Amino acid sequence: MSMEALPLPIAKSKRLQVVARLAQLREQQQLIRLQQTHSHRKQQRDSLNQLQEYQDEYSRNGISLGKDDASVDATPSYSVSDLKNFSRFMNDLSVATQIQQQQLGAAEEVCQNNEAHWAQLHARHKRLQELVESNREQEQQQAETLADRENDDRWNDLQQAQK
Repeated sequence: MSMEALPLPIAKSKRLQVVARLAQLREQQQLIRLQQTHSHRKQQRDSLNQLQEYQDEYSRNGISLGKDDASVDATPSYSVSDLKNFSRFMNDLSVATQIQQQQLGAAEEVCQNNEAHWAQLHARHKRLQELVESNREQEQQQAETLADRENDDRWNDLQQAQK
């Protein structure tokens, strides 16, 4: 009968540590995605703000923007074509603002979903880390108990041998 060396079983804390490390990597990947979606949301918000500023500015100043008046006192005269073009421009600006609001809403929804997913991954990683630590402590306690028993057995064997 040959004596083959049997591999020692891997401690539960070591096995769980691998799972916890994978959970940590997933959490970090999700955090990167979350940061990217936050950045995208900010860009969408900035674009919307810029469109709204344009819309406000053109609404306040009307069609006179872009026209060079000969004098301040001169009453500008506009053709029907100018008025139609300005109206079309304001309508296009309004549509662009509405589209941008929709894009911002979609970006905010993606952000919320990514935040929730990251929170789940973070909580899972934290629970696994706590489980690893708990198992380490338990294994350490078991090892100390076993060492104490072995020392007691040796002491008892020495005592028996001396009698």
